[in-house]
Amino acid sequence: MKQRKTSVLHVLLVVTAILGISLWVNASHGMKAQAESIAQPAPINEIFTDPALADEVKTELGKTSVTDEVTQTDLNQITKLEADDKGINSIEGIQYLTNLNMLGVSSNQITNITPLANLTNLDSLYLGDNKISDVTPLSGLTQLTFVQLSINQIKDVTPLANLTNLNYLDLRENQISDASPLINMTDLTVLHLEKQQITAAPVVYQTNLVAPDILKNAYGEVVPPTTISNNGTFTSPNITWNLDSFTSEVSYDFNQKITLGDNGKVTFAGTVVQPIVEAPVNYITTFDVDGTTTTENVAVDSLITEPTAPTKEGYTFTGWYDAKTGGNKWDFATDKMPAEDITLYAQFTINSYTATFDIDGKLTTQKVTYQSLLEEPAAPTKDGYTFKGWYDAKTGGTKWDFATGKMPAGNITLYAQFTKNDNPDSNDPTTVTPTGNGDGTSNSSNSGGNTTLPTAGDGNTMLPIFIGVFLLGTATLILRKTSKVK
Repeated sequence: MKQRKTSVLHVLLVVTAILGISLWVNASHGMKAQAESIAQPAPINEIFTDPALADEVKTELGKTSVTDEVTQTDLNQITKLEADDKGINSIEGIQYLTNLNMLGVSSNQITNITPLANLTNLDSLYLGDNKISDVTPLSGLTQLTFVQLSINQIKDVTPLANLTNLNYLDLRENQISDASPLINMTDLTVLHLEKQQITAAPVVYQTNLVAPDILKNAYGEVVPPTTISNNGTFTSPNITWNLDSFTSEVSYDFNQKITLGDNGKVTFAGTVVQPIVEAPVNYITTFDVDGTTTTENVAVDSLITEPTAPTKEGYTFTGWYDAKTGGNKWDFATDKMPAEDITLYAQFTINSYTATFDIDGKLTTQKVTYQSLLEEPAAPTKDGYTFKGWYDAKTGGTKWDFATGKMPAGNITLYAQFTKNDNPDSNDPTTVTPTGNGDGTSNSSNSGGNTTLPTAGDGNTMLPIFIGVFLLGTATLILRKTSKVK
């Protein structure tokens, strides 16, 4: 019975854990999708930092001052906010209006619409006549049905591609050159794309100037120009101008009607301005590395491309300078090409390396600049040996010549090497056997040496030793036999 209860308890615990984890995961996902909320009551003007917007919220909530405190419950009451032409620069704080379904802030000075990103209850937005260029915060608001964005600075409408529930989209008087991201908005009943004012990337002046037509309609097709300035001609996908003299810009107009879904004809129209710049005047930059040179053509007032740092044995590269020695170091991040040829010189500083002197493991060091002579240390001493010099190996190797050997481009170790002395001891004269004359006398030729003659009887010194050893051995054998008998 106890075992059954334990099993049931284990099952209940597992089920509870699974349910708890599931609820936590769902809650986490839910929080990501929800708008932000204030944690505690706060003054209106601390939540809505733009004074004009704070004043509009104060009025909407029926408060007497923007310093009045409000709660999240108070903010949840606002479902509609109209604040057109109020001098608003920022909509910070709007993110806390979690139940907002209509916002009207046209004809203000708004540039950033990030606070709208999580307001998933929004249905209608009036953002016309502001300074908005980035509409990315609207990309997730798929419940929107009405968006007014005319008279802004929008170039890219890609973030709007997923807003397929839209039935009204006004993009007049922006800078849109590519309408293809709107192709899937088949529920639109009204789409305005007129009066686009587009500035293309500058091109360098040529008498026969060719520039691409940068316009694409909702189907991704090139939009042909209707009129071209300066007698230009169009051959898809390029426009060509024959210019006798320099002019700062040319332009072309476009006006195309296309069918998009069930909303009939949509007009995509406007003007493209093509800026022209004069061909840059180039001068020569010469890079000199100890007489070896390379060159680069650089336009006036342009940054010079920094070459790969040169290398030089025994030296460290310090930079490019406008003189062989001294001068000013060239800053490739800020210094620009003057209206004349220039030469930049690679300058280096000489390196110092360490020379280590090893005397049987005892070390001393010198810092020596590259290609300089080493200072010869005092000759070391060692009892019973004669110092023979400094070598580049512990044994063998090459002897260092301090008069001519120069410091290489790296640390070195020189080893003290010695030769062992061979001096006989004067207190241990060498015994020499004299040459006999047959009568027991030595040759007169040896009389002047240090020869030591044997003392009388020395020839028999081994006999007593032999007898002693024999007697000792005999005694030992007798004793061992006696012990065995016992």
